[in-house]
Amino acid sequence: MPLPAIPAFRPEWGRHSRFGLVLGLLLSLGGCESPQAVPSKPQEPFVPGLALRPTAVVLARGGSQAFQAEINYAPDVQYLRQPVLWRVVEPGGGTLTPAGLYTAPATPGTYHVQAHREDFPAITAVATVTVK
Repeated sequence: MPLPAIPAFRPEWGRHSRFGLVLGLLLSLGGCESPQAVPSKPQEPFVPGLALRPTAVVLARGGSQAFQAEINYAPDVQYLRQPVLWRVVEPGGGTLTPAGLYTAPATPGTYHVQAHREDFPAITAVATVTVK
């Protein structure tokens, strides 16, 4: 692309006209390609997480405890409900509701409440329940 014609500078234009000349030159070159923007840092890959609260509890036989699953969500993903499934690991180790409410069995012992993510099934967390 040829450069635009620039009028010769005349001393009688004075100092302010030099500024106008330089400004005009810069504006006339505005069609030139601008330098490339610095690329932004690549987004870190999403790493799913899951934690249970509380992680350990002591209950009387027949006692109850609400467990909470703390999970992180991928950017720009919305869920209608928390994608967590609950289970008691040991057979006869108590019951769990879909909301994470645990009820201890009548038999004393150590039991485990497990939660796993439905969207990432390999991600699990375990809490220990001691029934006295």
